[in-house]
Order: sequence, then structure tokens, then C-alpha cells
Amino acid sequence: MTHGTPDLHHERGSVIVMFALLLPALLLVLAFAVDVGNWFTHHRHLQMQADAAALAGGAYFGDCFSADPAKAAAANTTIENHATAYAGNASSTFNFQVGGGASRVTTLFNSKTFAAGGPSPDDTETQAPCQTPHLMFDVKQTEQNIPYILGDLVDLATGTVGVHVVPAINARARVQLKKANIVKGTLPLAVPDVDPKHVTVTLIREDTGATLAGPFDLTPGVTVGGINTFTGPGTVTLAAAGNQDGYKVGVRVGIGGQLGTCSVANATGGSGFTCFDYNTAGIGLAAIHADGTGGTNTRPSARVWTSTQCSASPFFSENDVVSPATTCKAAVFAVMRNGATPMTSANTFDAVVDGGSLNSVSRPMTYSAADGYWSTGFAYDVPVDDGPSDVTLRWKTGNGGQVQTYANVQRIYSASDGSGPIKFVKVTESTPTSQSPYGVAAGSHTFNFSIGLGGKLALSAPTETVMLRLTGGSRTTAVACDGTGASQFSDAIINGCQTTYQLNDAGYCPDPAPPAGPADCVGLKTGEMAGPTEKALDDRFKSCPPILWGTSSFDPDKDPRVVLLMITDFSAFNESGSTDVPVTNFAAFYVTGWTGSKCGNNDPAPFDIKKGAIWGHFFKYAAPDPFSGGTDVCDPLSIAPCIPVLVK
Repeated sequence: MTHGTPDLHHERGSVIVMFALLLPALLLVLAFAVDVGNWFTHHRHLQMQADAAALAGGAYFGDCFSADPAKAAAANTTIENHATAYAGNASSTFNFQVGGGASRVTTLFNSKTFAAGGPSPDDTETQAPCQTPHLMFDVKQTEQNIPYILGDLVDLATGTVGVHVVPAINARARVQLKKANIVKGTLPLAVPDVDPKHVTVTLIREDTGATLAGPFDLTPGVTVGGINTFTGPGTVTLAAAGNQDGYKVGVRVGIGGQLGTCSVANATGGSGFTCFDYNTAGIGLAAIHADGTGGTNTRPSARVWTSTQCSASPFFSENDVVSPATTCKAAVFAVMRNGATPMTSANTFDAVVDGGSLNSVSRPMTYSAADGYWSTGFAYDVPVDDGPSDVTLRWKTGNGGQVQTYANVQRIYSASDGSGPIKFVKVTESTPTSQSPYGVAAGSHTFNFSIGLGGKLALSAPTETVMLRLTGGSRTTAVACDGTGASQFSDAIINGCQTTYQLNDAGYCPDPAPPAGPADCVGLKTGEMAGPTEKALDDRFKSCPPILWGTSSFDPDKDPRVVLLMITDFSAFNESGSTDVPVTNFAAFYVTGWTGSKCGNNDPAPFDIKKGAIWGHFFKYAAPDPFSGGTDVCDPLSIAPCIPVLVK
């Protein structure tokens, strides 16, 4: 039997038929592949244009805070114009859409929706960029009616005739200003700022040094006239005095990044907090007098309190004194008792105020039947910046008796170095008794404390010059950011710290939970640093660049007088033995002068100072920085620098 070979000629027809049937499908697949690739190319380029536009515009967010009014007024227009230049539409200068599609691109700024198609309205804030609550600049790009490359082939394959376009493709990008929390290039100087996480009151018994109550952690309140207020209650039980003199309860104030007890034993403070009176650990900034017991006609029991006319408190500061006055009038008050019987007459009764500039200044005490107490009236002129002044009473009744002395039973306090940044101390009582809160009977008392702090760093007014005392004296703020060597410190002044640092959220060192990445504590540079700082500043600014602050020519990205500063907590310099300080913030500063400068075009110092000072202006720095990072929302009113971040 023989087997024949297949007749291949009979197969040719079927192959042709199969090809004819598959050709339209193959053409559609080809068209689909080509046009999907085309769509992807257009969309990818459109997204690149949106990113470029958002970044180009966001780079000019700093103009929103310009000291030049004209530049600030034009900031929104500047942002949008630079964004348009890179958006790739018909009005752009760069990044034109592929395939000649620039005329089909529509760009919308801070719009909740796209020009065509796209999702439902989003969370975009629609104000102009500088006025958005979260300082955002949102770019939405739409390219409409993109023709298919193989549209005619589709017609051929399907046997139809039509206009084949993609109706719209969309892309978006958003830049927001974020607070810079990682920074490189600061000066090796940590500027102390009075912006504590905790303000506390500890009550001590001044005659024994015992801690009676506290610390009471106060609540931050409003800022008025540059003074930050902290308030809160505290309850204490006062034991009966052991004699007619009574005793003083000192109101000790603590400030810092950590909650600490301002006991006598803690003196000036501890790790992360500072206590006041800073110079005398055994006293408070105000005194509450617990009245004496066991009074007689010869030596009555005393309840003593003081007040000042300018502050209605025993404590006052320069903020309470209206220029041209340089003093505040103070008064001493007292209730004297023989047991429960008020003493209304005496042969001799006066009050002696001694301390600061006052040297045993005596004023007579006069009894007022209407008030029910003795008073000197506001007869003492206490100078500002004078520190504590002690009050002693001298009493004599009867012709044959001796003068009875009640030594150091009260106090008047004029804010000074010992009270640091504290500008007012006020105490009230929830259920006041006669003469409270600064003169009280034994028993339980709930006091309300109000503490005012000045010295918080703030953005400078256009005409305000700020002086920073950084390296003079023993409490230098120089830091060893790149190492402990003298040459490393000098190089860091000239070129900025080459080590990157980040913010310390705890507010003290060592940080109990340090974040990953750069360090958030920096070591102090020991020694007398005023001379090395001045010399290195001369080297950094050896060309004596012009001062452009407040002019239309000021460009913070290019001006060599712009420096970045580390900020630390005021309490970090309480001389408690700490060698590290926390990096609590950063700031931008425009340097217009420094002590010992060789630049004749520097501005003069705003105050008389011998050495160790730099002066100029804090300003809101908001510009791209490849060495910085940030995630928190930018606060336009704070000194913290901000950086534009592409968030969408």
C-alpha cells in the first residue's frame, strides 16, 4: 500500500481566509498598542509639566513674606507667572507638550477641579497662594482632544468613519510650604529663645527652705505686647507660724523644656529647666506672707503684704513703667493683732525697705480705720532692673517698751537678671480673705498664678534691628557643631556647619527618644569665643557686601548677608553642668553688623555693647533648600524657615 503526500495547494485558500478574518483584529491591536503608548507619553509629559510648574512657582513663596511691600503685593502674580513659564501650554516658555500639543493644554491654579474630565472636587484651597490657610500652590493640567495616531487605521479595520480623539487627560501637582525640621549650614551659634514647653510655680518656705507645694504646671495663654502669659491654679496648706513674725512663702518660677521642681535644693534648675530667682535660690519672685501667732500689745502678730502702683503686684518690670519714668512706686501694708484684737495705734511703726538701690529707706505706717490695716502709701520709688528689696517692720507701743523688729517679713521685686525673661508675676486667691493673696492666715489656700514671659524671638518689623548677644562673657552660646577644634569652629562661622541637625521635640538633652537621622542636640563650645567669632565673621564677610534689607533688590537666596541660625531653649544655659543644648528651632537672620567689624558699611549697633554681639533682622525664609526637610505645616508668623515641598 502506498501513502500519498498531502496536497498543499488545497491549504492555501484556508490560510488566506484566516488572515483576512484576523487582519482587522491585528490592526486594532496595533492601533491600540500605538495609541496607548501615545496616551502614556502625553500623560507622562503632562505630569512632568505639572510638577515643573508647581516647583517653579512654589520657589517664589518667600515673596509672600518679603520686607519689600511691592514684592509682597506682587507675590501671587510672581508665583503664577513662573509656574506658567514651565507649564507647557501656549503661554509657556519651556516644556512644551509633545506632538505640538501646547495649544491643547489648559493650566488651572488652586482649582478644585480640572478644566475637563477628572474626579469630583478635591481639597484644594482656592485662595491665591499667599492667602491659602495651608500655604499651598496647586497646579491642574488638562490636555484635551488628543488625536489617535492610527485613527485612520481604526476606520479601515472597523469600516467606520469618525473623529478619533482622547477627550482629555489630566495631571496635577501641589507644592506646600513646610516648616524646616532638618537643616544644614547654620552658624555654630545657638540663639536662646524663651519659648518653653513648661512654666511652673513651686511654693517654698523661705525661712526653712522646705518645699510646700508644686510644681504647678501652668497653661499657655494669649500673647499681648510681646509678653506670653501662662496661668493656672495651685493649692497649698500653710501651717501656723511659730511666732509673731510669721513666715514668707516664696513663689519660685521654673521655665524650660522639662517639668522640674524649683526647690531650694535645685537652686538654678536642672536638666531642661531654669528656676528664678536665679541669683538667690532661697527666695521667690513674689512672697506670700503667712501671718504670725501669739501676739501681744508689746509685740503684736504681723500679717504683711506689698504692692506696686505700676503692676498691682509686688513684682514689676520695665514693661510696667511708662517712659520717661524710671521708677515704680511701691507700698507696704500690715495688720497687727494682739490675739484677735487689731492694733490701731502705736508709738512707733515704720517700714524699712532695703535692697538694690534702696538703702534702708524708711517710711511711717499709718492706720486707716476705713481699710482696717496700716500702710505706708505708695511712698517708695523703686528703680527698674533693681532686683529684690526686703521689707522690715519696726514697732513700738507704750512709753517704756523697746522697738520690736520684724526682720525681712516681705519683699518688693524689680525685675532684673535674677528674674531672667519673666516680666510679670501675679497671684490671686480663688476664695480671697482679707489682705490675700500676699498676706494670708494659716490653712488651705488655692491660688491662681499668672506669669508673663518676654524675650520670645519673633520676625523683625521692617525698621527693627535685633541685637543677639551670643559669645560675650562666661555664658557663651557657641556650639561645636562640626567638632571641638578652634579651626572647626572658625570654618563653621565662615562656611556654615557642615553637619546636619534636626529639631528636638523634647526640648532638652539628652533627648529621651531621639529621632532617627541627624542629631537633635549639639555640644557647647567652651572658652571665650567673642574674639574668634568676630574674626571669623570678618573672614566670612570680607567683601563687605551691601546691605539690601528692605529694598526691592533683597534676594534671600543670593544675598551673602543671610545666615541660618540654630535656636535653643533659654533654660539650656542655666549653668547646671550640661554640655549639650537642644536644637529647638531654626531661623533666618539678615546680618547688618557685629562687634569689632572691619566693614565700614555695616549698620551701627542698636545698643551699647562691648563684644560678642551680632545685629540685624529675623525674617521669614521660605525657599528651596536641598539640604533641608520638613513635614509640619509652615507657620507664617514664626521665625522657623519653611521650604516648598512637592506633596502631590
